[in-house]
Amino acid sequence: MFSKDDLLQSFPCVEEYEGCYFFQHKLPKVTYNYSLKSTENKDLLVISEGVIDRAFSVAVVEQAPDSLSQGTTVIFDISPNAYGFSHVLVVPNTYHGSLKGRLEGKRDNLYLCIPIHRCEFSGGESESEFKEMIQRMIPVFRWGRSVCPKIKVYFDNPETEAGTVEAGVLMKFPTLLTEIDNLNDVVNGFVEVTNYKGEVVEVLSPSKEVFTLIRNRKDEEVLSHSQLVEALSSFVLAG
Repeated sequence: MFSKDDLLQSFPCVEEYEGCYFFQHKLPKVTYNYSLKSTENKDLLVISEGVIDRAFSVAVVEQAPDSLSQGTTVIFDISPNAYGFSHVLVVPNTYHGSLKGRLEGKRDNLYLCIPIHRCEFSGGESESEFKEMIQRMIPVFRWGRSVCPKIKVYFDNPETEAGTVEAGVLMKFPTLLTEIDNLNDVVNGFVEVTNYKGEVVEVLSPSKEVFTLIRNRKDEEVLSHSQLVEALSSFVLAG
């Protein structure tokens, strides 16, 4: 459990509002705004980059489930809000470095609550995968961000001599579309896409400007490039 005096060891100003502590970490180019609800059993932290919205921060922690475990991640629904977020991802203290340093000894029950669009995380991310995603893929503290769907891609393109291991790699949607463009008319190539639900589709290109989308390993559909882009967008953003 954190007290106001604990936080004042590391932050110059700590204010209280609706049962939460509010404080800031100012860097030369950006300011991180912290909201912390601290109780005997758990400490819930919300962080935003460049945005101060105390009412929303309080709403996030107030809707969190009572039962949390440091060994697992949790996703819960939240009420409609100005940012369009539908859920909150809660990760244990090992997944993030917030409030380390002088406050390290107080972090045993600390959870980071991240407002998300549902397609951005599966909820089953390992610590290493989560860290890779927030470092390379999703600016989780920017509440005004565009939706960044979780996409894992396995592909092989003998024409460009590019490809991935069978397990696939995390990829942003624009990068996926680039690989789709590169696949055009590459008869022996393929692109396999996994969305946040673990669902898989495969894309082939049997001839120029013609693509085959395979769902469920068996249901095939022949599409134009524009139709394929629309289908893939719906697939990765699926609610």
